[in-house]
Amino acid sequence: MPKPKLARISITVPETTLNALDQKIVDQHYESRSQAIVDMINKHLIAEQAQANEVMVGTLTILYDASQMTLRNQLIDLQQQFLTQVISSLHIQLDQQKILQVMLMQGASSELRHISQQFTALKGVIKGHLELMDAVMPPIPQND
Repeated sequence: MPKPKLARISITVPETTLNALDQKIVDQHYESRSQAIVDMINKHLIAEQAQANEVMVGTLTILYDASQMTLRNQLIDLQQQFLTQVISSLHIQLDQQKILQVMLMQGASSELRHISQQFTALKGVIKGHLELMDAVMPPIPQND
């Protein structure tokens, strides 16, 4: 894949803003101001796409109580209910009490948020997080 063409810009910001940016670069281990600013712009653009309810790809990560047998069945039932949006799922037993599950999903951003809320609202789910990306997966070839 060819390297993307880069363009140079110049901006003027208050000194306090520049100091905050430089601290963010240190805290989040960015290599440069440019890298940090591009990352912030991309996050803003992704948020706009999500607000516009565009089709996006996302990951839903949930942590749940392994002893909740009814919860496991509810998770499976929800995945089957949203079979079109939940593309793939991986779960890992972290210890005797906790399971980490990651689901790859695709659909309209509002749809993905709604589905995620249904998963995270289940009793026994300790925490959950949906991360949306400004991409879509290529169509999956179907058997003829």
